[in-house]
Amino acid sequence: MITEEIITALERAWNAGDGEAWAANFAEDADFVDVVGRIQRGRATIARESQNIFDTVYRGSTLRIRQVSSRPLGGGFDLVHTATTLTIPTGPLAGEAQAVQSKLVHDGLIVAFHNTIRRDIAVFAGHDADLAARSPQEWNS
Repeated sequence: MITEEIITALERAWNAGDGEAWAANFAEDADFVDVVGRIQRGRATIARESQNIFDTVYRGSTLRIRQVSSRPLGGGFDLVHTATTLTIPTGPLAGEAQAVQSKLVHDGLIVAFHNTIRRDIAVFAGHDADLAARSPQEWNS
């Protein structure tokens, strides 16, 4: 599959609440770091854990995925960055959430996927104006 097909398939699977269809886009031995930092290893685990959230906290949610960038790394690998908007209709997480993802795609399947929720930098920096104004490379200085 090409990148656009993977993105479309992921979005369709999420919106259908189908963990198996979501995981079908991943290699059998893929690694998936979810939005709360859990490392899920393997397509079967990704399918099971995805179905769990589709049936609970993200029930009835809709996901929009936009490709931000894609570049070949050689050897059949592509690095793909996407941005998502997740709309959750009810429950403790109701509302809209923004996130970004990094995906390593090999021969049409995702072999690694890292999902990161987007937060306001001022909130993250504790409203420290100096820290919020720094670039990430300067945070340790």
